[in-house]
Amino acid sequence: MFQCPVCGELMEILTNYHCIQKHDITKKELVEMYGAPKYVSPTISREVQNWIRESAIITRVDFDIAQAAARSQTRRS
Repeated sequence: MFQCPVCGELMEILTNYHCIQKHDITKKELVEMYGAPKYVSPTISREVQNWIRESAIITRVDFDIAQAAARSQTRRS
């Protein structure tokens, strides 16, 4: 991610569209006046990493419940 040197907005790449719409100057002028956009490496807190790890994994219980529901639906038909 890159950070606009003027407003601090994070984006994949600093574009001419952003520079003109937000700052009323071209990308080239913005870089000359304020410097190149800074590369920012986003970090995730340990709690968020743990939550993603725990919620993204299908447990055996999840699988068994889904299988039981599917079996009960096919028996009714």
